[in-house]
Amino acid sequence: MIKLRCGIIGAGIMGNLHLKACKQFPYSEPIAVCDTDGKKAEETAEKFGVKAYKDYTEMLLNADVDVIHITTPDFAHREPTIKSLESGKHVIVEKPMATTVDDAKVIYETAKSSRCKLMVNFSNRWNPTHHNTKKAIENGELGEIKHAYARLSNTTYVPKQMLSWSGKSSPTMFLLPHMVDLIRWFFSSEAEKVYAVKTEGVLKSMGIDTHDTMTAIVNFSNGAVACFETSWILPESTPYMVDHYVKINGSKGITYVDNRKQGLEKYGERAEYPSSMATETLDGCGKGFAYDSIYHFLDCVLNDKEPISNEYDGLMNTALICAMLDSADKKMPVKVEV
Repeated sequence: MIKLRCGIIGAGIMGNLHLKACKQFPYSEPIAVCDTDGKKAEETAEKFGVKAYKDYTEMLLNADVDVIHITTPDFAHREPTIKSLESGKHVIVEKPMATTVDDAKVIYETAKSSRCKLMVNFSNRWNPTHHNTKKAIENGELGEIKHAYARLSNTTYVPKQMLSWSGKSSPTMFLLPHMVDLIRWFFSSEAEKVYAVKTEGVLKSMGIDTHDTMTAIVNFSNGAVACFETSWILPESTPYMVDHYVKINGSKGITYVDNRKQGLEKYGERAEYPSSMATETLDGCGKGFAYDSIYHFLDCVLNDKEPISNEYDGLMNTALICAMLDSADKKMPVKVEV
């Protein structure tokens, strides 16, 4: 079988993860990496044995690649994604697909008109605990889904030290796309209306021009309701840099996922005694799932299959995130529109 030749645009944390994944996948090889920081591009290229570029348009023109991995900061996805698709490359782009609905629409339309595949890397669909939640929903264990609560937060280390561009993003834009995608996936439904409230001041006092927290209540077309929370101001003394918690409540059962427990708690319609028998811990979450989404996309390209999360998922995800931000600014409920 042929090996897919991969080029990575963005040599940061996620760029390195994609390079490692391409090295490990048996039917792909990374051959190029690009970053506007030429020194970072050179250092990363030497580390992985690939060619370095500072201009992605030059890489698209001169590097013989089949697949482009967009791992730039979230606000810098539009142009490299569009130009990669227009140059005939298959594209996997990190979440969110875009940071405005207009940009997401252009990417969506470009992907549809091209003959190339596009996948938004909502990697938590491969988290074993969430995968098992999806199976429990599909096989009817939870009954009709009524409510969800999804929280994803970071300590201040992330906006202060990990991301040099945090002031151009927010916890809502950086973190909640993961949670929004999971709930859309679990609900098999689209958001209709959102009411969101944000707090600010802590990060701005540190010179980081973004809000601190966001809480949003969202009505979905299937009648279910979801509550989303995110924060970038957890204290660095917190034992975990990432606070990740999801609860799905149905008419017959409920599931809990808490990254601090590394497992899925699932309770069915009837209680069993002793009570511990009603709890099932399934497939502890390891680090490997972060690579599985990339492997999935490469397999889809090789075997001409539809990726599990495509440009439509990216568009609808961005639409809800932007509606949250709009609602918080207007201090009133808004419709989710594309």
